[in-house]
Amino acid sequence: MSTSKVQKQDVLQAVVVANFFHKNFWPVADGDSACLIPLVNRPLLHYTLDMLESSGIVDVIVFCSSGSVDRIKASVQSASGARRLNVVYTTSDTCRSFGDVLRHLDACALIRNDFVLLWGNVVGRLPLLPLVKRFKTLRQSGDRGAVMTIVYQRSGDPNNTLAADQTVVLAADTGRVLFHNRARSKINLPLELVLDRTVDIRRDLVDTNVVICSTAVPPLFADNFDFQTKDDFVKGLLINEEILNSTLYAHVVDDDGYAGEVFDWPSYERVTRDVLHRWTYPQVPEVLDKYSFKYGNVYFGENLKLALTCDVGNDTVVGSDSKFGSDTIIYNTVVGKNCTIGNNVVIENSYLFNGVNVKDKSVIRFSVIGENCTINENSNISDSCILGSGVEIEPNTELKQKRLLSSDSTNKSKKLSAKAYVYDEENNSDSDDDEEVRGLTFRKRSLSINSCSSSDNDDTASVAASIPDDTCMFYSEVVDSLIRGFEDHVHCDNLILEINSSRYAYNINYREANFQVIRAMLTLNSKAELEALNQVRYYTQLQSKLDYFMPVLRNYIKSTDSCEDCLSAIEDIAKGEELLNTVIVKVIHHLYNMNILSEESILKWHEKEENTQFAKNIREKANKLIEWLKDAEEETDSDEDDSS
Repeated sequence: MSTSKVQKQDVLQAVVVANFFHKNFWPVADGDSACLIPLVNRPLLHYTLDMLESSGIVDVIVFCSSGSVDRIKASVQSASGARRLNVVYTTSDTCRSFGDVLRHLDACALIRNDFVLLWGNVVGRLPLLPLVKRFKTLRQSGDRGAVMTIVYQRSGDPNNTLAADQTVVLAADTGRVLFHNRARSKINLPLELVLDRTVDIRRDLVDTNVVICSTAVPPLFADNFDFQTKDDFVKGLLINEEILNSTLYAHVVDDDGYAGEVFDWPSYERVTRDVLHRWTYPQVPEVLDKYSFKYGNVYFGENLKLALTCDVGNDTVVGSDSKFGSDTIIYNTVVGKNCTIGNNVVIENSYLFNGVNVKDKSVIRFSVIGENCTINENSNISDSCILGSGVEIEPNTELKQKRLLSSDSTNKSKKLSAKAYVYDEENNSDSDDDEEVRGLTFRKRSLSINSCSSSDNDDTASVAASIPDDTCMFYSEVVDSLIRGFEDHVHCDNLILEINSSRYAYNINYREANFQVIRAMLTLNSKAELEALNQVRYYTQLQSKLDYFMPVLRNYIKSTDSCEDCLSAIEDIAKGEELLNTVIVKVIHHLYNMNILSEESILKWHEKEENTQFAKNIREKANKLIEWLKDAEEETDSDEDDSS
């Protein structure tokens, strides 16, 4: 009995998080089922399970929401690599972040030993068992405080923005993580890190989102509720290393494997290209499914009907039971199973899922077409259109940079046809993630007043023409937290924890955090809501929100610098929002009455010389408030003189 118990204890576990806490693949898939979207005609989750099985891992815990558990179970049962795995499912509908998942695992006591932790979107081949053995040896004989090994992939592309977005400092002899920072610009490296040791400063590493964890990791998340992401965990441990007595290590995958994480459409495109170019071998189409491999990275499925005059170019996959008409040209494209492509069709740099029907003389470029969509004759779809399942495009339609759904559940989307509705991005909470698109390479654009930058209505240039992506993401998460907090009456202490977590995750300094928190509080209304409000109602609503978030304000606005940040944010938002412009003096006065803004900071702001006409107008509006403040100050001084 004791021997069997020991053997059971030594069985390596893996935890696969199959629920993505984002909507990067919407409208093709939501966060609950995004792990099932096909990559080269195979669900993402299957690649992850194959990698675990090929590494010799037997016990796998899959976390997912209760709404998606049946679909995920059915998909796992059909995965060839999962047949030798012992898969256990755990669900929770209260988890809203990666940190919540770890806290759930701790509460369920499912972890028995060191384990591999990864998302259900990792594609590749990794020698996981040697990594786990090395980790065990390290904790037993070297560093008993080691709690995690982070697996990085060395980027061979110097222009890879994923690598350029982070700096990792490692101890040269042990691989221990000494410093981690997500920033594009210069960083401040503590001098004590390099005084008595040799270090490697790496800017060429891409996070695979595969980590080797000790059993101490779930309890650390349970004890620290501000750990919402893995970056929060890393930052928290590095800052409080001596208090938590926990250390981190890194392993860099070079020639001994490949790992690619698919978390949005650009990474989807990148990993697809790697699969077709065979960097992921043996995870390549003809090994995983019944494809024949042709010159130029062309893969043909079974039972195809291809017209003699159709042209299939390089880097193309054609799924089984598909049909191509005459004079059709397809290249750099993945076509799903059971698809029908008509005559004189052009498809390039696109992804068509199973069951798509494209009628004659249509053109598809740089787009994603969901399952069972129909593209009727003479249609032109380009510039990163993304169509959800079942969408039907009418003949002679031209679409660019559109996201379409087959139905309108919110009654707010624009109707193009009976089965085509433009996805309502403006009223979606994730709209701050909209992208400026070139091909399928998505880039953040400078966002509007309800997002992350503001424009000047005068003839002057924009005061914030371009804001870093991390700042935009931080702002977006603050807006989401505040909206949910106000609607659900969430305690402000919890909101402060959420905002601080986002701040640490995106490496936002305290002054930028002050500025963005105030901006978020002033931009909680959608454009439609603003249009329905007059000045009086707008100020009443705004005042009630400011009063509700007063503990949040007091947490961030408590110094001279923070008062300056607050006033700058108010002025910045007023440039693009007419209603706020009309009540800006009332807002400043209200914050003064609530002891958020000091008299000194308001006077200093008013006296600051500005070149723009808008700034001059704002200060002129505030003249009466300034006079009142000065008079009150003089009365106070005279009262003190009289008393003396």
